Amino acid sequence: MPRRQWPGQLFEERLGNDFPMTDPSGRIRKGLPSAAAMGLLVVVILMLVAGLTMANHRFAAGSPGGNDFIPRWLGTRLLLVEGQNPYSAETSIAIQEFMYGRPARANEDQVLFVYPLYSALVFTPFALIGDFVVARALWMTALEMALLALAIVSLRIANWRPAAPVLLLLLLFALIWYHSSRPLINGNASILVSLFIASALLSIRQKQDVAAGVFLALSTIKPQAVVLLLPLVLIWALSCRRYRIIASTLACLAALILLATLIEPAWISQNIEQVVAYPDYTRAGTPSAIFENWLPATGRWLGLALTVILTLLLLWQWRIAWKRDAVVLVPIAIFTLAVTNLIGITTAASNYIALLPGLILLMAYWRRDGGPFPDWPAVMTMALLFVGLWFLFWTSRSGRAQSPVMLFPLPLLLIISLPIVNRAAARSKSNS
Repeated sequence: MPRRQWPGQLFEERLGNDFPMTDPSGRIRKGLPSAAAMGLLVVVILMLVAGLTMANHRFAAGSPGGNDFIPRWLGTRLLLVEGQNPYSAETSIAIQEFMYGRPARANEDQVLFVYPLYSALVFTPFALIGDFVVARALWMTALEMALLALAIVSLRIANWRPAAPVLLLLLLFALIWYHSSRPLINGNASILVSLFIASALLSIRQKQDVAAGVFLALSTIKPQAVVLLLPLVLIWALSCRRYRIIASTLACLAALILLATLIEPAWISQNIEQVVAYPDYTRAGTPSAIFENWLPATGRWLGLALTVILTLLLLWQWRIAWKRDAVVLVPIAIFTLAVTNLIGITTAASNYIALLPGLILLMAYWRRDGGPFPDWPAVMTMALLFVGLWFLFWTSRSGRAQSPVMLFPLPLLLIISLPIVNRAAARSKSNS
């Protein structure tokens, strides 16, 4: 007669031995790391982080970049050290002189602070460092750690545990593909924002509603990235009576705004002025503007038509999410992030790293049929995107500036494919 297995053993056999289990008697089973092993692991991780920071320091010392980091680093530093308003003309000129060696000309990037004042909380640890090269190196290390964390959180959202070789390949891809390398080199906070968004979606799936609200509030340090996602999640939470998501999001956001207001009472109006001025000194960042540059006679109307089509698609997807489970919400949330970049809101390719969870969700969907090597579609997808996007950048760029064509491939891929993933998720949920 075969020996009866307790449920934890069956669960462990399906998931492997990565997570130690406890038997019914309460004893810890074999596989639990000892304190010495955990200590050794911590030491190894710290050594890797230190080595990575040294490599980043050499890169930062010898390579230009960090242009997205400089306004926030210096603006926050002037606020902390000299009590200077980050939105003031004095601060803007100081940032321009740091970057250009002179005030910016009218046709140049004005490198304004732009972000909400409470974003200074994120930049404060780095703004306390007076040496920009050191600060940039540490910031790059933080962003690299965030990229790895984003990939892991995305795998958990997709409920996908790839084999070790595929996992290593995916982590490498998350670090070096075009839409992570660009914000990493430029020092854009979009990587952290993407991690906040993914953590919020994972928390929603795991019914950790307070944590989800906190992460959503933190993601608003770049409001244009979540301007459509935030209403979707709050409306969905209302339909599903997940009121803690709404309460924690609004409470945390209110606390951040209040804290910033205590520091600079007029910051909201000053921030809005900088945001309104942003499109005047940046390259075309909406489909209408891009199409009008390409096709002066009809481009504006093509952009308007795209906005109308995407708005209708977005409303259709939001209607599907109403009162549905979180497993249905997640693909729609990422679909919303993809649409945000093409619907007519001024954006930049640096924000596209937020779409990595959608890409991993798509790759997990493609492996559902199994077979001798179920991960081959994922491997091919990573290879094609890595080579294709970098090739498109190098062949279409103007000097060091990327071509507006880079704004289209990834969002369009997910806009087309995620509704299919969503239907499969909905069928799976209804059959369970």
